[in-house]
This record gives sequence, C-alpha cells and structure tokens, in this order.
Amino acid sequence: MSLPTTRRIVTGHDNNGKAIITSDAVLTPANPLDPEGNPPTGIIPGFTNLYKTDGIPAKAQTPFVDVHGKKIGLVDQSGVYCRIVEFPATGDAPDSVNIMHRTQSVDFGVVLKGSIKLILEDGVETNMNEGDVCVQRATIHVSFHVTLATTIPPRVQKLPAR
Repeated sequence: MSLPTTRRIVTGHDNNGKAIITSDAVLTPANPLDPEGNPPTGIIPGFTNLYKTDGIPAKAQTPFVDVHGKKIGLVDQSGVYCRIVEFPATGDAPDSVNIMHRTQSVDFGVVLKGSIKLILEDGVETNMNEGDVCVQRATIHVSFHVTLATTIPPRVQKLPAR
C-alpha cells in the first residue's frame, strides 16, 4: 500500500527566546503495531504521529520529542496526540483488523481525503466525506474506508483530547 507522506514543521524558541523551526521533516505513515515503526501492510491502517503534548495543559517550552514511528497507545493520560490515520480499502482489510473498539478519550476525526463509514455498536452507520468531522466521545465504534473506486485512501486527522 503506497501512502502519502506528510510534512511536519514544529516551532520552538532558541536560548534568547526567538522563534525558530525546531523540526522540519517529511513523515511516512507507520504501522501502529510495529515497535520499529515500519510502514503498514495493505490491511493495517497507517499512523502518522505528528505531535504529543507534554501534559495537560500543554507545556509549550519543553523540548520537542518526536513520537512518530514509535509504538504508542491510542490514548495517553499524560498528554494529547495529533495524528493522521490512513485507512486501507475495506476489501483489503479482514474483520480482525476492522474491530469495534472504544478509547477512553474524546477524539476529533477530520476526513482529509476519501470517505469513511462510521458504525456504532448498535449498527447505526454514518458516511463521512472530505471535510466532515466526527467528535468521538468514548463511544464503541469502527471506521471503514468506503471509497473503493479511488486510488487515494482516506486520510483522517485524529486529535484525541483526553
């Protein structure tokens, strides 16, 4: 599965308090189940971990720690994650990958490309298209890529707020 890269730019401050670019990197989606951060196979969603705050509220003056490609949980009580999830085509992913699950967090899913089908535990289905946002409030759900005709997998930005 060929997944698009994302350019991530992180700002910070030098020793004199002047604004600087701390990191400017092109990131390739990683397999969230792989401890080495290798790219996903065709059936596993790709995760691009853009940033993690150090605490809540965020401590903006702490050093930048790159969490991309690291095996990290979906939820972390010590901070807030910003990540992009690349979903494989539904026909490519077995039911063992597309499982109902719940995270003890509030997630903001923004569909950047393609279409996603959101299914809740009682079977209610909602189609989401580019630009749609789902505020997922610790509900049991599963998400599927439904635009099988496109060559671009859907990209969803997930911003767990805890």
